[in-house]
Amino acid sequence: MKRSLGILTATIAVCLVIGAGVKFFYITDKPTHKFIFPSNYSGLVEVIFEQPNAPALKQEGNYIVYEVHASGKIKTSSKNVSGPMVFYYSETNGQLSKMPTNVPMIHGLGTSSGAFGESSETAVKIPERLTFFVGTKEQWEKHIEHAVTNGTL
Repeated sequence: MKRSLGILTATIAVCLVIGAGVKFFYITDKPTHKFIFPSNYSGLVEVIFEQPNAPALKQEGNYIVYEVHASGKIKTSSKNVSGPMVFYYSETNGQLSKMPTNVPMIHGLGTSSGAFGESSETAVKIPERLTFFVGTKEQWEKHIEHAVTNGTL
């Protein structure tokens, strides 16, 4: 009986240590990107990273917070790091409501960066950008059609 209790206690202790280690590794390894949009926002979002005179993104615990304004554009001195993304609307009363998940609302998600020039010494760096569209599939398709028609795509 004593031996069984000892084995059970040791097993529980090992599980707790492993669980805490996994949780710590996950939290410190991959922050969650939290995007907050104005109520009912629809449109293109563009985040330009590593801009010297721009403010850093806010940190709230394990969240990197992106406050998206009506223009959809954010310039930040922060670097882009990988991690999951969550999306919220800021309601007129200041409360946050999670973006609906029953209908796809994020389209065309991608990052880009690079450089141009003759050599690595003279190359001009193109800053990393994160872009995506927020809205229904129909709004996304209309946006693409408009961009193609106007030559902005």
